Amino acid sequence: MSLEDIPSYFADAVGINVTTAESILSIIIIIAILFPYLVLARKNPSPTISLILVFLGECVILGLGWMPFWIMIMTICATALSIAWLGGKLGGD
Repeated sequence: MSLEDIPSYFADAVGINVTTAESILSIIIIIAILFPYLVLARKNPSPTISLILVFLGECVILGLGWMPFWIMIMTICATALSIAWLGGKLGGD
């Protein structure tokens, strides 16, 4: 059993397709990486550190082969667009 096969075993055990199993397991890994930081910094979490941890989780998932590369590219583009839009609104425009 290798790490690439875990979603297929999970899909068989739960009775869902492999793509859904990969998505569920990917969300679990991202939350497992992000949650300890959010608990430790519950008073004042930094959005920058949170984004770095989410992208780190996506890199792990991409390395495991559970996520296509284009999803990570779209996440980065959506984050960059939202930061640019928010920066324009808060920058005095």
